[in-house]
Amino acid sequence: MAIQMIVPVAQSGGVFDFVCKLQGRFDDDEVQLMPLSRAGIANWQVGSSDTVILQMSAYGFDRRGLPWWLLREIESRRESMTTFAVFFHELYAFGPPWSSAFWVSPLQRHIARRLAELSDFWMTSREGSAAWLARYAGDTPHAVLPVFSTIGEPQNVVETRERRIIVFGSPALRLATYEAAGNVLFNWAERLDLTIHDVGIPLVDAPLTAALRRNGVIMHGQLPAVEVSALMSNALFGLVAYPANYVAKSSVFAAYCVHGLCPILLSRTYETVDGLAAGNHYLTWPPEKFSLQTCSIVKDAAQHWYAPHSIEAHVAAIRRFSLVPR
Repeated sequence: MAIQMIVPVAQSGGVFDFVCKLQGRFDDDEVQLMPLSRAGIANWQVGSSDTVILQMSAYGFDRRGLPWWLLREIESRRESMTTFAVFFHELYAFGPPWSSAFWVSPLQRHIARRLAELSDFWMTSREGSAAWLARYAGDTPHAVLPVFSTIGEPQNVVETRERRIIVFGSPALRLATYEAAGNVLFNWAERLDLTIHDVGIPLVDAPLTAALRRNGVIMHGQLPAVEVSALMSNALFGLVAYPANYVAKSSVFAAYCVHGLCPILLSRTYETVDGLAAGNHYLTWPPEKFSLQTCSIVKDAAQHWYAPHSIEAHVAAIRRFSLVPR
């Protein structure tokens, strides 16, 4: 018996990193990564006792976000699969009528709905996604597990922290974070004697890069996961721009929580969702009237929130649903 995890053709970051880290927590040869593309689908082999888990990211499998070829293949092979499951990393896009997201959204909903109907069990990272999926999957076993940190989970978190702000993630995410924070970030950091550390693939936005240099931001570039983890392990704050009602699917936010940083979230609104509440599990932007004691309380709450959906919790859920022996 083996677990096949279907992922988009090899790519770094996001879903691929998530699955690679997950695979590493299973026994050797227990989990096989199966990168699939439209061109290579004919070579896909499924054993009679395999558990097939689709790591669903529509834009990963198709640049337009409409992987019809994947749905057709799953439908045609479904009867021959003993167990088929889906981890829904995303469901569908949305946007104004003049955007492509608006027009593809109904089709993406159809694909997600069919996959939910076909599954023996499913998983997702958000309660909102789970509520939508349950309308179509009925009583199918499922789990709602916010994503885990893909740069590791330190066993011991130190209390003594250096006055650092970490800005971590993909270039697009960090660009959005700096744009949302604006010059307020630099002024706030200077006033509180905080050093900003930029971590990730170098930004190509020349004006922003120049602004970071002018304001003393330490630009580390892309670092191995172990070095990112070490940098976070004694930092004070982690800053990220992400919608509050979707932040449970952010591995960057997860990394801040498990490394004992006090997360600062930049969001247009701050709904209480997925067990996360503004002021309790993260600070809003810009932080006003807070103390180091407040930061300590918030980071402890963030760590407590993270614990039930650690990487081991994900592994345990997959084992439980797929009945793979421990």
